[in-house]
Amino acid sequence: MILYACGDLIFSTRISSTAGSMGIASRGVRSIEQLEKALDHPGDGEAAAPCGLIVDLDLEETALNLIEHAHQTQPRLPVLAFGSHVEVQLLREARKRGADPVLPRSAFTQNLVDILRKLAAGNASAP
Repeated sequence: MILYACGDLIFSTRISSTAGSMGIASRGVRSIEQLEKALDHPGDGEAAAPCGLIVDLDLEETALNLIEHAHQTQPRLPVLAFGSHVEVQLLREARKRGADPVLPRSAFTQNLVDILRKLAAGNASAP
């Protein structure tokens, strides 16, 4: 299962519908509490533990806190962040807090299928 945190309904829908069409389970999280619950208890009927976290940096401080929490509590969980290419400081801070890779929104959108496939396979390297 791939977890994702998005501030934009369009990106949330894009991630969940693309993952679903690929047969990959996904779940949205918007807080540390929801992230902890998803990491500790994947959910009813979900056999697989989370295999990655995708974070939209439009969530700003919430995004950074989710990245940092995931990195500290689940250091082996791949965390990918994406955001506006003009938000250079935010992109740097996401990497500093544990996201790798950190992608501009355009690269994330263009490579979503490959990103989901790699996360589901346990490989978080950028496409």
